[in-house]
Amino acid sequence: MNQPRVIYEFGRFRLDRDAHLLLSGGEIIALEPKAVEVLLILVEKRGELVARQELMTAVWPDTFVEDNNLSSNISILRKQLGTTEDGGDYIQTIPKRGYRFVAAVKQVESQPPAVPSVPVVSPVPVVPSDEEAGPGVAPAEVSAPEAASKAPGNNSGGSSTSAETSLVAADTSVRATSAPKRQGFLEFVRRPRLVMMASVGLLVLVLAYRAGWRGRPRGVGAEAQIGAIAVLPLENLSGDPGQEYFADGMTEALTADLAQIGTLRVIARASVMQYKGTKQPLAQIAQRLNVEGIVSGSVVHSGHRVRITAALIRAATGQQLWAKTYERNLGDILDLQSEVARAIAVEVQAKVTTEEQTRLARSRSVDADAYDAYLKGRYYYNRFTVDGFAKSIEYFEQAIQRAPNYASAYAGLADALASLEQIGAARPEDVHPRALEAATKALAMDDALPEAHAAMALVRANDWERSTAEREARTAIELNPGFSLAHLIYSNMLRHLGRREESIAEAKRALELDPLSPLTNEELADAQLSARQYDAAIEQYQKTLELYPDQPAPRDSLGWAYVYKRMYDQGLEEIRKSIALYGEDPSLSPEIAFIYATTGRNAEAQQILDRLLNTSQTAPIAAHHFALIYVGMGKKKEALWWLEKAYNEHSPMMAWLEVDQRFDSLRQEPRFQDLVRRVGLP
Repeated sequence: MNQPRVIYEFGRFRLDRDAHLLLSGGEIIALEPKAVEVLLILVEKRGELVARQELMTAVWPDTFVEDNNLSSNISILRKQLGTTEDGGDYIQTIPKRGYRFVAAVKQVESQPPAVPSVPVVSPVPVVPSDEEAGPGVAPAEVSAPEAASKAPGNNSGGSSTSAETSLVAADTSVRATSAPKRQGFLEFVRRPRLVMMASVGLLVLVLAYRAGWRGRPRGVGAEAQIGAIAVLPLENLSGDPGQEYFADGMTEALTADLAQIGTLRVIARASVMQYKGTKQPLAQIAQRLNVEGIVSGSVVHSGHRVRITAALIRAATGQQLWAKTYERNLGDILDLQSEVARAIAVEVQAKVTTEEQTRLARSRSVDADAYDAYLKGRYYYNRFTVDGFAKSIEYFEQAIQRAPNYASAYAGLADALASLEQIGAARPEDVHPRALEAATKALAMDDALPEAHAAMALVRANDWERSTAEREARTAIELNPGFSLAHLIYSNMLRHLGRREESIAEAKRALELDPLSPLTNEELADAQLSARQYDAAIEQYQKTLELYPDQPAPRDSLGWAYVYKRMYDQGLEEIRKSIALYGEDPSLSPEIAFIYATTGRNAEAQQILDRLLNTSQTAPIAAHHFALIYVGMGKKKEALWWLEKAYNEHSPMMAWLEVDQRFDSLRQEPRFQDLVRRVGLP
């Protein structure tokens, strides 16, 4: 006899704990598995504050995922749940701490309902054979390494060695060990579909395939050509959670190689990493990312050996178009990545130019330990936090020590140092000379490396060398048309120069390549804001915050969009929310002081200014903050004095003088025009 199910009822919803289903009015609400897990934890701890880290550990055990994954799932839940009867949210955000489920919940028991099963496509449906699998191969439900190990005559590159034996052992141990689940959840065991077929019938099918289907020209009677793909996060099958950085690095590297093909749109890293650790149907992922093809696979790293299994799948049908397993020494990993990219390009019939073929085919080798350190550096850099940048510098420098001629490591080091300078987290004199030296060395070692040109563009933008920065950004894009970060850097640069429509176009291209990234979503809104397209900017900021409600930067910019439309109350509300998310003191906010001053609340503006001046006696405060307040007060002389000081400090704010609406009242002042000229603006 079946045990009763535990059901949680709240509002118009019923949450089935054991079936992992959310229902409303008897209808199943489509939610990703991880979103359901988040909701279950919050409902079971209703009324309690659940820390962000606690949620991350419970939902993604033994796996590193970015905070954005949790924020995205919370956003999805809020959108599906709507508001309570009294108009409030079901899930309350506690800034910088976590979340709380605040609605009343009733726990009941019910017999399990008859719910039709929904097939889920495994993210690694790989069945490699002695040759590359061709069109018409049905998707399999076995794991990639299992299929690879069972395939007769599998071309894994080389004879059996102790390293190879350890790789196979690692595969076996992973398959035998289930991932830990949150206590109280019913564990589901997916069993492979058993297809029974008479041996004669199977032989006929094989002969027919070889004689007819395989010989049919590609494209005849076939589905539409694949013009856009996403490389899903490669699964780490090493049996060591500490190797997640390596699997993520392989995913990013394969994505970067494919993105060099101009006719192929390849979704960038930040968007695909949203699906790390999920078992969401491939068709649903493809629809969200707007692609026709999915590359899925796994990686096993043991010592200085690495095995990658990859498959190309037509997302709409789940049809596996190609699959293969590769095994190499770690020092040959760059060549391996290019080989996989070339094979995929052939399968999707992408038009590859002679220059692109040359770049993908060139032989590259790297010291194994240096490459390992480089991957760790990129892993931390991609967190896009001050601590992440600082940690990445350590690993990039380790890579350089191991391989002094490793161009990618120098490019990564330049990126990290320049990023710290750009966000004002380090003094220019401490990091800029090192960043310039690293970018220069990267280009000297490999002038065909897109990341090196992008790094130099970032460095030169920081020292206001606009023409050089633009040239380097354009070169990075020419070398890798799918390099979303290069498009983002270029869009940002064009904004500085007041080239509004070009900036928006580049931001849209970056968003096409990385549709779920907070950076690309925000950059489009920023470009629209600088172009004074306030309604469009507000709409895009709101879209960004639907995906990432706890991101302070887009919320702050949304506030300014309202302010520029003279919707001051809404603007102040959003800016105050942003300040709270940053964990800052609103009584020391130069932004609030500016708004107070421009709306006639001069006494309150003066109070904030006095507090900042007093604080500056014991702690450094950037000069541009004072300039902003004085321009809001209409005190041009004082504002220009502080702007001159900001220029001497090499303040990042100086780059925005040409387009920042808050400084419009100074534009006819000769001293202001001279400042604009000195920072390299038109």
